[in-house]
Amino acid sequence: MWRFALVGLLTAGLFYALVAAGVEWLSLSPAVASAVAYPLVLGFNYLAHYRWTYGSDRPTGSAVSRYGVMVGAGFLMNLAVMHLGTQVLNFNYLLVQTLSMAVVISTNFVLASLWVFRD
Repeated sequence: MWRFALVGLLTAGLFYALVAAGVEWLSLSPAVASAVAYPLVLGFNYLAHYRWTYGSDRPTGSAVSRYGVMVGAGFLMNLAVMHLGTQVLNFNYLLVQTLSMAVVISTNFVLASLWVFRD
């Protein structure tokens, strides 16, 4: 579990560094910098989990397909929690995003461990 957490922290750090570089050095808007950084860090995250966290022997095509399903499900969960929490229940967006991150990260850990990278 510590490897999963460390890869997550490294992914987040890389994401913020890429967004900042895009904004500060390339004069991109924050939204564009974020959109460019996102697929790059997903690639890093996938490879780090595949090789280091789980040391998976699952064929790459199968694992990356499952990873894509997991990421897509996480995106939809985040969207649903954010909509429910901010639009329906009128909670503060930062509080709701924190809750949503906990839900998505926990779900991703379970899916990655039991399905995505399992041999």
